Amino acid sequence: MKSYDAVIIGTGPNALVNAALLTKAGWSVLMLEKSDRPGGGLRSQEITQPGFLHDVYAGFLILFAISPGYAELAKELTDFGLVLANSGNPAGVSLPGDKATLITTDMSANMAEADRLSVGDGAAWANMFQQLGQYANELFGLSAMDLTLPVARQMIHKLMMSPDGANASPFSNEFLVSARTLLESTFTSDVWRAVLAPWVLHGGHGPEETNSGYGVQMFALGVQNAGLPVAVGGAEMMAKALAGLIKSKGGKIITNTTVNKILVKNGKAVGVTTEEGEEYHAKRVVIATTTPDQLYLKLLAHTDIVPPLIKKQAQKFRYGHSVFSIHLALSEPPKWHDERLNKVTYTHVTSGLDGLSRNYNQTTCSLLPSEPVIGVGTPTTLDPSRAPEGKAIMVLQGLDTPYRMREDSAGKIDVGEGFWSEDLKNRYADRMIDLVGSRIPNLKSSILGRALISPLDLEKGNLNWRFGDPYSGSHDISQHYIYRPLPSQSGHQTVIPNLFMIGASTYPGLGLGGTSGYIVAKKILSEAS
Repeated sequence: MKSYDAVIIGTGPNALVNAALLTKAGWSVLMLEKSDRPGGGLRSQEITQPGFLHDVYAGFLILFAISPGYAELAKELTDFGLVLANSGNPAGVSLPGDKATLITTDMSANMAEADRLSVGDGAAWANMFQQLGQYANELFGLSAMDLTLPVARQMIHKLMMSPDGANASPFSNEFLVSARTLLESTFTSDVWRAVLAPWVLHGGHGPEETNSGYGVQMFALGVQNAGLPVAVGGAEMMAKALAGLIKSKGGKIITNTTVNKILVKNGKAVGVTTEEGEEYHAKRVVIATTTPDQLYLKLLAHTDIVPPLIKKQAQKFRYGHSVFSIHLALSEPPKWHDERLNKVTYTHVTSGLDGLSRNYNQTTCSLLPSEPVIGVGTPTTLDPSRAPEGKAIMVLQGLDTPYRMREDSAGKIDVGEGFWSEDLKNRYADRMIDLVGSRIPNLKSSILGRALISPLDLEKGNLNWRFGDPYSGSHDISQHYIYRPLPSQSGHQTVIPNLFMIGASTYPGLGLGGTSGYIVAKKILSEAS
């Protein structure tokens, strides 16, 4: 049997960050990946036409750019080819009636733009960040910390309770409000509300959900402070740089192999087996980038070590809504109805806060959205190398889409049995392109090729994206923070002492930040020292 200090299941961003830190510390590490190459959601390919390089799944690296893992590894990752490109115009919104606005990385400019839309909204914008800034030390500390630690519990108590411990704190109420409540009570301009509202969908929430208002504030803070960077040469360059670093330190990555069992002996995880019949021994830890239902009900199904309560909670682990993506090769860059948006990295096309609610509710009811909220990303704005000279790439993301449909909300598309057939994919793509084309007059005439990624395609693309959920499980508050991944496992340490979970199914959740991998690496290295 081949032995390693750590055996890691999966090679997504969290696993790669984890392995990079472990190998740097001198550990022998083996990574096992089902796909043909490492990266998970980090995959860049020419899927429309030759010369047009698209980020098939995820593409914008803001959470990695501000993560503790990147802060620690940035110099070495640069040596292995990772270069982040950014701009001062990260986010915008386009609404009916030629209304539009954008968020820049300049606080003063954002205040002026908010005031242009409605006097007083600029001060409200600044005040929102000032209020959030009071808790910055605790919030950013907790975002990169194991919530089961005593120091984390103390920080949570400080945030949520009054100094005398007798009442809830003002922050605790702000933390729980919905995005709708936050936006309607803070800003008077429908347009400024609309530039913020769609970001709630990127957090796996609906605008009326408890805690969604906090998510909007954190996204706004991140976009204003850090922009929306992309990797030059495609998002997969992040995976390639991390893999290069890991291999340079002696780590091993095996692709095209699927782990089917975690081996347990004397109450401890001692290794894994694969579908191909290979067996690998872990001398110190096994780290699984997986969802709790896969871990406890499949990879550990052959043992009697999993308590009944954990099994029950794993069976009830819930998945959220999906995303429908259209990748476009364009003969020329987009020309928006508002020319300011031509320089923006990522623009939402929506009818506003009510349209967002309508889209979310239709998806919740398993209806094909009649007017989807669409995120329009143009990576070539930052990285022209991804397309031939003078041309461009674009991704249209239907940010809240059902995995299976009962019917079409607009009553115009026959959804058949409700599965994502090629015909249904193309007809829904036409709806999205028509909608975005109403805001970008040259869009339709410039399309050279397109590739479609449906919720069903997402599910097939990654074991952790069940039901097409790219966030590896619902992020509503009853399945987040101290409840993630499970109420009886509030953290990354599983019920087996040397078996850990990382990935989007664990705290801090979705995104490309790699933070759960960072947290676990720091924990096990600290305990081993």
